[in-house]
Amino acid sequence: MTEPCDEPVDDPRVMVFIDGQNLFKGLHRRFKTRLHPLLLARALAGPDRRLVGTFYYSGIHDPAVNPRMYRLVRRRHDLIRRTGVTVTERTLRYHWEWRVDHDDVPPPWYDDAPTRARATVHRHRAAREKGIDVALALDAVGSLLTDQCDVAVIVSRDRDLMEVADEVRQRCQGRPMRVEVSYVSEQRGDERPLSGYDAYREIDRDIVDAARDDFDYDHALDPQQIQRFLDQIDQLDRLDR
Repeated sequence: MTEPCDEPVDDPRVMVFIDGQNLFKGLHRRFKTRLHPLLLARALAGPDRRLVGTFYYSGIHDPAVNPRMYRLVRRRHDLIRRTGVTVTERTLRYHWEWRVDHDDVPPPWYDDAPTRARATVHRHRAAREKGIDVALALDAVGSLLTDQCDVAVIVSRDRDLMEVADEVRQRCQGRPMRVEVSYVSEQRGDERPLSGYDAYREIDRDIVDAARDDFDYDHALDPQQIQRFLDQIDQLDRLDR
């Protein structure tokens, strides 16, 4: 008899795949903070599963277009890599568009939001990611199908990534595999649930407190502060052994 794809396994190996921009937007709106990808992955893997890989996907600014943001993101990505996380970057693309000043109007999902409202708009050069979700999806599916892990945790609210679970389910050939999702809830009244995953976990205040990133990437990082953080990671690894 063929076992279902999501059948639990002993000592499951977990890989976590993080959509950096999607996570950043949710965290900024809800908690006004960043998270360290490795500490987030450790929290999502939990004490009873083995974290065997963490992958972070993010756009990065063109230094010729936005040098300040390029330096900020470069400092952050360099530190993330030093914790053993695999970082995949794509240079952002730019185009002109109108941006609404949301301070002028309440969010549309508020009960008392008007049907019409006056708002201020600004012309600005928007930066957009290309290919991040495709890279994440290919890596997640490939890692499961080549037996590099038993569980893939996708950190994103991007509904296109729900197809990862469908693809794995169609191709698992009876070997137990799970695709889970973790995300920051926007607490909207009209939210549609993410469907098709084997498990769901909201990134709540407890996870934020455990994985908070308080580095100031606008400036060169203090080497001593970096070393204290890396020593903290090493200590956590030793406790897990």
